[in-house]
Amino acid sequence: MSDTQRPVLSFAAGYHLRAKPLCDGRVKIKNFELKAVEFEDDGYGHEQFLAGNYDAGEFSLANYCALKSRGEPYMAIPVFPNRKFRHSYIFVRDDSSLKEPAQLKGKRVGIPGWLNTCGLWARGILSDEYGVRPQEIHWISRRKTPLDVALPAGTEFAVAPGEGTLAARLLKGEFDAIIVPDFPEEKGWRRLLADSKAVEQDYYRRTGIFPTSHAITFHKAYLEKYPAAAQEMFTACCEAKTLALRDDADATYSNFAWNRQVWEEQRAVMGTDPWRYGIKGNEKALNTLIRYAGEQGLLKKRMTIADLFIQIDEPG
Repeated sequence: MSDTQRPVLSFAAGYHLRAKPLCDGRVKIKNFELKAVEFEDDGYGHEQFLAGNYDAGEFSLANYCALKSRGEPYMAIPVFPNRKFRHSYIFVRDDSSLKEPAQLKGKRVGIPGWLNTCGLWARGILSDEYGVRPQEIHWISRRKTPLDVALPAGTEFAVAPGEGTLAARLLKGEFDAIIVPDFPEEKGWRRLLADSKAVEQDYYRRTGIFPTSHAITFHKAYLEKYPAAAQEMFTACCEAKTLALRDDADATYSNFAWNRQVWEEQRAVMGTDPWRYGIKGNEKALNTLIRYAGEQGLLKKRMTIADLFIQIDEPG
């Protein structure tokens, strides 16, 4: 079959090494013409996917869980290209008196929105690890929740769009802390947890959880027309990740002078492939995320891993 006869599979990718081989053509899909475009702005990439401009996209898991529980026509494969530990994404001002999570009780915490996956994980971790329930914090969001979300009883939640970034508003004193998915560009902030790296490594050793933020998601209509695309995309993503991990092992590839030491440290803590795709090996992280989504009111009905992800033939 010639290239012109193969169906096009357009993909809104994230801006990272695990997607790069899909975007630069090093990894191809046998029976589809993959057109992958990387989006440095995750939110914009998500919007483009939802608008129907791409057949598949790297998409927020919190949003996907919420939409899927409402019967919306999306289907995900178990590919998790964006994962971050979230203890280190709770920020306060340099001069803040706050030093530990328990001190967030009763405080004003700025967030992008209730459906943000970073916030979902951070709120769950605050509750599980530190006994700080969502109802004990005054949450201030910069945008309204687009879905009918049933927040936990007693939760203080206000929408204050405001001017400037959440970090800029933190520095002006509008919030006591913020939880955001990326590190602020402004100066004058610090992490709430001073030694967050050690805390996160301990969390991983105890729980085995490397928090998942995104999954590769399809419009249901595309998979109904081309059901083979799910398995082929999974296989291609695994190949792309393998190339990314190979690049990580090359001490000349990175711009960081001590990248080999970082590589060795990560392998000592997390093994050779912390970015494992598929359900096998990711059950605990996925079930924890689903539990958090239920506890925090994102789900319209109870969901399971089987409800959320297409069954895929996974490597052993």
